[in-house]
Amino acid sequence: MNKPSFRPLIVFSIPVLILLVLALPPVWTTMTGDVIKIKTAPVDPTDLFRGSYVALQYEIESVKPSQLDGSIKSDFNTRNTGDYKKVYVRLKQNADGLYDVDSVSKEKPSNGIYLKGELEIPYDLQNAKTIQIRYGLDNYFASEEKAKEMEKDALANPSVAVVKVRNGNAVLTDIIIE
Repeated sequence: MNKPSFRPLIVFSIPVLILLVLALPPVWTTMTGDVIKIKTAPVDPTDLFRGSYVALQYEIESVKPSQLDGSIKSDFNTRNTGDYKKVYVRLKQNADGLYDVDSVSKEKPSNGIYLKGELEIPYDLQNAKTIQIRYGLDNYFASEEKAKEMEKDALANPSVAVVKVRNGNAVLTDIIIE
């Protein structure tokens, strides 16, 4: 027995369920994640459609080839240069309380603080001094006044990103300009 009155309910509930599933990991990470601080180098662009935001670069985005697990290097031979590979970046806390890259592997760590990232396969691995990893923490949206203030302050003082991390998922929660 098929009741036609339930069809619109089913059709309209599917997009809502998809949005809820997509929103769940960042919300859960924000609520239960560990707080870490990462050194940044901000730049402040304004986008006509998205408004004012601070574009961030992190020191942990550039890793040395010596920090890569051997299995990742062997994958470089089977992939095209310029492609991206999913990796896990284990972090360690330094004396200043900030987090730095400890190691990069393609296997999920069983413990400790780590981030999921996308490693860009370099064009010339033999001569590469650093390899880039993206974490999806590039933009911090702020009001126009706050973004301008942050830009001015960030040029004179170093800044730190406050990030919540859980199971490799990361959510940028604040930027502190010292």
